[in-house]
Amino acid sequence: MSGPLPEPRPMPKSTDDLNGQFWANCATGQLCFQRCLECDIWRHMPRYMCAHCGSHKWEWKQSSGKGKIFSWIITHQAMHPKFRGETPYAALVVEMEEGCRFVSRPLGITNEELEIDMPVEVVFEQINEDFALPLFRKAL
Repeated sequence: MSGPLPEPRPMPKSTDDLNGQFWANCATGQLCFQRCLECDIWRHMPRYMCAHCGSHKWEWKQSSGKGKIFSWIITHQAMHPKFRGETPYAALVVEMEEGCRFVSRPLGITNEELEIDMPVEVVFEQINEDFALPLFRKAL
């Protein structure tokens, strides 16, 4: 007799054009952010208007995938059953080379190793055939 099935990872439910396109890019192994065509500012979270200049003109542009740890928090209480066995875990704020900041989790970096300005790079955890999660490891 087998035990209970593992709790599935929560998945984004948004299918709108902006969030859906972000996750579609990740599924192909590309970390892409929006870039304003008027002022050249990169942005994340996806939105229809540039917070810097107000322009509605933008494009998706592939990121270098490189950045540095800007900040982090150690989570001791899981907010979803899937993560109960993983606490305490870190949630990172990564400042990307392009200037925008991205929230993710570390891969292969212990909580004790985390440092401000640690160089990191994106890697994708393939959750299923249609979804890949961007995580960050120490830059090689």
